[in-house]
Parts: sequence; structure tokens; C-alpha cells
Amino acid sequence: MNFLLHRHLAARDLGSVAAGAGAMLPDLWRMADRRVKPSRAPERPDAPAPCLAEVLAGIDHHVALDRWFHAAPVFVEGERRLSGALRGAALGAPRLALFAHVLWEMCLDGALVRRTGLAPLLDDLRAGLTAIAGAPTEAAASFHHFDRRAPSPTAALTDRPAFEARLRHICDELARGPWIAGYQHGAGLTLRLSGVRARFGMPAFTPEQHDRLAALLDALTPSADDALDDLLRTAPPPIPPS
Repeated sequence: MNFLLHRHLAARDLGSVAAGAGAMLPDLWRMADRRVKPSRAPERPDAPAPCLAEVLAGIDHHVALDRWFHAAPVFVEGERRLSGALRGAALGAPRLALFAHVLWEMCLDGALVRRTGLAPLLDDLRAGLTAIAGAPTEAAASFHHFDRRAPSPTAALTDRPAFEARLRHICDELARGPWIAGYQHGAGLTLRLSGVRARFGMPAFTPEQHDRLAALLDALTPSADDALDDLLRTAPPPIPPS
């Protein structure tokens, strides 16, 4: 599940914009540094501040929901159909079908933007990011990753500041709006996918490939909208961490 749906469902289930923003963090961490991820058994403070407790609850929600989502028909069948469509389109882009997983997740985020409306969704996203900015976000990354590593003294001085700077840049870009707006239509999804592929050293789409993939994704809009309805109806309630 991509970060917009994680935010929406955590905020809905936990009744907190801070928890919703916290549920985005595992995906945003991975964009900032692929090594940073939620721990299976994070060290937690005995009595965390209320905002930090909400952020940590959002991260727990993310982890539990991903386990459900990646085995659920709404994802498995959607990914399979999209993978087949990408192969059948014969666009000539290398290994394109391998990205059906992330692309279907982004299609579902696009359905959420269309359903909610761009302006209200951005208002909620910005409110959540503002609520957790600074100490709560930094403490959550410490509990889940940085306090559990044993880096060299040099790495300790360089890795964390670089990660925090990249994470702030990502959050600023999300709050601006165009990144989120692009999920609504095939051209924007194609642009987002091109960025994902670039991180794996894949070439950019040619103009013809871009246009054909955008048209293919626009044709999937009704399927993504139906799948979102199914997902919102069937997603399980949060399970408290043990």
C-alpha cells in the first residue's frame, strides 16, 4: 500500500492526523534512505509524549495493514491484471511489468485523491506533517532504526543528518501539492513511475512510451476506483502491538 492510503486509513482508524502522518513514515523513510525501515521489535520509551505515541501507533498500523494488504485479493488480483496489461501493451520499456506492484499501489492512491478531492486531501496531509514535524518524527526514526544500529563514529555523524535533510525535502515536496495531484491521472502516474524506475537505473520513457502508458493507466481508472471501494470496506481494524 502506498503512503496516501496508509495515511488515510490510519487517520480514520486511530482518529488522529498525527497517527495518519506517522503511518506514511515507513514509505517516506525508504525514499530518503532505503536502509531505514520499521523494526520488528523497536525500543520504545516507557511514557512517550502524546504526539510521539500517535506517530508510533501510525507506524504500527502501517506494518499491520501492509501484511493484510499484500495478501488481499484487492491487491493480488489488481497487480496481476496490471502486470498482464503492461506485458500485452508491448511498450518496449525494459522490465516494465516488474513495476506492476508499485504502480497498482499508486493507482489506488490516485483513486483516493479522486474520491476525497485534491484540496481536502492536501489539507489533511499538511496538517499531519505539521503535527509531527521535528522531534516526534526524529524520535520515531531513532526508535525504529538509528538507535538499533552500531555505525562507525563517522557514519553516525554523516548518515543521520543526510537522512533528515532528504526526509524534510520529501515532506516539503508532498505538501506543495503537484506530487499528490499527479496520482489522479495516467500522465502523472507515468511520471511518478519514471522516477521510481530511475532510482533503479532504468532509462526514462520515450515520449511515445509515456503517452501509451498514460493512456493504459487512464483506462484503468474505473477498476482502481472499484478496488478502492473494496479496500475501504474490507481493510481490518488496527491490532494493538503486543
